[in-house]
Amino acid sequence: MAQITIIGLDTLGISLGLALRQTAQPPTVVGVDRDGAEARRAQQLGAVERTEVWVANACRNAALVILNEPFSRLRDMLAAIAEGLPQGCVVTSTAALMVPVLAWADELLPKGISFIAGHPILSPLKPVTEPSAGIFKQAQYCIVPSATADISAMDLVSSLASAIGAQPFFLDAAEHDGLVTAVEGLPGLLGTLLMGAAADASSWRDMRRVAGPAFAQATTGAQDDPASVVAAARANRENLARWLENWAAKLGEARTALLSDEEAQLTRLITNAYEARDRWLRDSAGANWESAAEMPKISMGQMLGNLVWPQRQPPSSQDKKHKK
Repeated sequence: MAQITIIGLDTLGISLGLALRQTAQPPTVVGVDRDGAEARRAQQLGAVERTEVWVANACRNAALVILNEPFSRLRDMLAAIAEGLPQGCVVTSTAALMVPVLAWADELLPKGISFIAGHPILSPLKPVTEPSAGIFKQAQYCIVPSATADISAMDLVSSLASAIGAQPFFLDAAEHDGLVTAVEGLPGLLGTLLMGAAADASSWRDMRRVAGPAFAQATTGAQDDPASVVAAARANRENLARWLENWAAKLGEARTALLSDEEAQLTRLITNAYEARDRWLRDSAGANWESAAEMPKISMGQMLGNLVWPQRQPPSSQDKKHKK
């Protein structure tokens, strides 16, 4: 049976394993995580058949490798697995940025290995607190192939997305990063800056006593690993800078509306935002998006078998001589 290796067993990684193990033709799922407790939890929950300590051992027989690592570690991980991947293996990622990851893959992965950038966008209506196979239902799964990836590799990752209940969404890498910056990168950065501004205030000593759920939710970005936040921000600084300018303009508009003697301008700003959010959540609930991808007609299990097993051991020069 074909093997899928998941590197990074956080809540998303474990959920991927659980979802894959529940598909019609479940693959063998092998997991790796630097945190031994996370690896043990993944095995106890049934998300993986086994775990490995070393990524080289975990990737040796893999048809598909899913890199579910923090952005700050992705380049090093691509370098670490490069030489141990079997010929014909497909590598994909779950990172929220694609342009830099695709560049690293082109630089580091050998010929015969296809890289497909992937990014699952989970439903905003279902907060994820524990691993679950169901978190991918109606999720958007962004997919961008590298310039050298085989068509069959893209079909495989598309089939994976479909098999776990998600909707494949094909787009350009630069377009993806620009869009995601507005709705993931910028909110996280603004939340971090909000936390910093509040903590720097002279009244923070007392302010923290009255800070409740609204403040905690707004500042969740500040709980992310600083090294990963900085690495992602630096790699995506042009997009972030552009969206910060847009938000600075919106903040200026809001300030003017607040200080105006007339109520209409502030009412319009608040009402427009309320209606836009309501429409977005209703569309999300019904997965009511304009363009749904047409999926391959064969299953992920068949794709894995067709893609890897015939190419796994290229014939040696002696084998070629015998066939003459």
